[in-house]
Amino acid sequence: MNPAASCFLDSLTVTSFFGNDEMRGIFNDRALLQSWLDVEAALARAQAGLGVIPHRAAEAITAAARVERLDLHAVASGAQDTVHPLVPMVRALTDACEGDAGRHVHLGATTQDVMDTGFVLCVREGLRVVRRQIDELIRRLRRLALRHRDTVMPARTHGQQALPTTFGLRCAVWQSELQRHRARLAELSPRLLVISMGGAAGTMAGYGPHAFELEGAMAADLGLGVAETPWHSSQDRFAECLLALGLVAASVEKLAREVYFLGRTEIGEAYEPQGGAQVGSSTMPHKRNPIRCEAVIAAATTLRAQVPVALQAMVAQDDRDMGVGMTLWKLLPECFILAGGALERLLEVFGDLGVNPARMRANLDATGGLVLSESVMLRLAPLLGREEAHALVHRIVAESLEHGRPFAAALRADPQVAAALTPAEIDGLLDPLSYVGHAAALVDRALLNSETT
Repeated sequence: MNPAASCFLDSLTVTSFFGNDEMRGIFNDRALLQSWLDVEAALARAQAGLGVIPHRAAEAITAAARVERLDLHAVASGAQDTVHPLVPMVRALTDACEGDAGRHVHLGATTQDVMDTGFVLCVREGLRVVRRQIDELIRRLRRLALRHRDTVMPARTHGQQALPTTFGLRCAVWQSELQRHRARLAELSPRLLVISMGGAAGTMAGYGPHAFELEGAMAADLGLGVAETPWHSSQDRFAECLLALGLVAASVEKLAREVYFLGRTEIGEAYEPQGGAQVGSSTMPHKRNPIRCEAVIAAATTLRAQVPVALQAMVAQDDRDMGVGMTLWKLLPECFILAGGALERLLEVFGDLGVNPARMRANLDATGGLVLSESVMLRLAPLLGREEAHALVHRIVAESLEHGRPFAAALRADPQVAAALTPAEIDGLLDPLSYVGHAAALVDRALLNSETT
């Protein structure tokens, strides 16, 4: 395969469907390398502030700690030669410094301190994107909930029509679930966004007598917190982050599957938007395939499958276990890219979701009123007792289905029902709009209690 074709396929199958440019910009080799350089520069500035190294050295290291200042070819070839992820970068940074400032680079630090802290910096940006995407998805669902607050549709349980509900309530339920994910991400952030400063074996010995002051200064410089203990072998922070992304993935997959189901030809109640140039099938012109929803499902399924791997990565040996570290280096970028892509696709779906209230009502009417059997049963219960009323209505439903008789006519023909209810009362009980319960009030409560920013 020629390089041009390979590039095209990478763009088509990865960027278009399973990622987004913004998240890839945060989790790529260049950005990761820059995050390590940022940590090295912050270390130098903190050490200069404590008199460990000269201020001019810290200034030179900071000026040189830019990806564009390094010989990236030397870094890449050095990684091949040393079989080490960081040493070639440290050497390149040392060479890029003016004067003798390079001899102060990476003083007292260890590879995992720099790499883990760099990953924390990338994760902070990744979480910022995910939170923003969730916020926007919540806003779009809120708008749909308000617009369809009173749009009646079938509620379905066990794959069958159950009772009337409203599309607005379904959207309110979805946005409430996303609200909880937003709260989870905010709650885990203080635990996650901390620097790693353990030194070679977690004792901070290499940082000298002012290690704690150095740690605090470096954390403040990077805008991160301080961990109570070194965490080289305690990767629960990253595991918790990936678990939270797994929860988000489960929710977005559920929403995508809801739209996928509601858009079936036989259902037709809601469907993902279709652009004018969009092609559903290469051979069937009538197809309106929910390709965005399918991409969300594929990305979310893949992301959720990584959660057990993230939990396994917590099982580290001794005071450092690079098998664990390497596992997380692979998982973190992949999971964030999958999450960013899935959320972006879902935002496209709910940004212009097609909603068909007439089809929703037609589907409700398809049962001929059977979907309102609970309404009739509960109206008869005070007169006959709940058990007898349930048995009576169940028998009438069965007869209606067996003989293809309209439910309303079967109710009117039954002596017990006719003695208790007038024809007008029966018609009222079989009106879907009369039996949506507190759906509208639940929408109002959900949106009143939810945050919008």
